[in-house]
Amino acid sequence: MRFWLLFARAYRGAPSLAAILLLTVLNAVVGAHEVRAGISEPVTIPYALLIPAVMACVVGLSCYADVSHMDRAGTRRVPLARLLLLLALLAPAAVGLLLLTPGSQSPEALGQGEWAAFRNLLGLTGVVALSVTVFGQEASWVPATVLTGAALFLGRQGTGAGAWAWISAPQNDADAFCVAAVLFVCGTSLLVFHGERGLARRVLRY
Repeated sequence: MRFWLLFARAYRGAPSLAAILLLTVLNAVVGAHEVRAGISEPVTIPYALLIPAVMACVVGLSCYADVSHMDRAGTRRVPLARLLLLLALLAPAAVGLLLLTPGSQSPEALGQGEWAAFRNLLGLTGVVALSVTVFGQEASWVPATVLTGAALFLGRQGTGAGAWAWISAPQNDADAFCVAAVLFVCGTSLLVFHGERGLARRVLRY
C-alpha cells in the first residue's frame, strides 16, 4: 500500500484528478458554446472539442519522473502503477465527456458531439503519452496543442491534412476514430512500459 501511495504522490495524482474533474464540469457548462476558426476552410467548433485537448495535456503533465529510480531498479509494479494512474485520470474524463457534453445546435458543427469529444480525448492522450516518453512531461503538451491548432485553423484541406483532420472530423467518421484508437494504444503502451523519456533513453542507448 505504501508503494501505491508514494507513487500517486510522486506523480501528483490528486491534483491531476482534481483538474480533470474541474474540466469535466467546465465542459458541462460551456460545452455547447462554439468558436469559429479556420483559414482554408472556416469551421465552427464546439468548446467541447477543445476541452479534451486540455484534459490530455493534464494527463501528460502528471507524468513526473520523481520515481524514475524505480524504473532503473526494474520494479515490475511501476508499469502497473502507471497504467492504473492513467485509467484513474481517463475514466472520469471519458465518462464525463460522454454523459455531460451538451449537443451543439449549429448545423456548421459538422456532426460533432460527445463521441467526437471522447475520440479526441483518446487520440490526443495517445499523442501526449508518446510525447512524454520522448520529450518528458514538461513539453508533452506541445505536439497535442500543435495538432489541435492545425485541425482548427487549417481545416481538412491541403497536403498532410490527414495527420490532423481526425480531430475535427464528424463523430460518425469511422476512420477518424480508428486513427485516435491507434494513437491511444501506441502512446499509452509506450508510456506504461518505458516511462518519462524512456523511449528517448532507449533509442539513444543504441
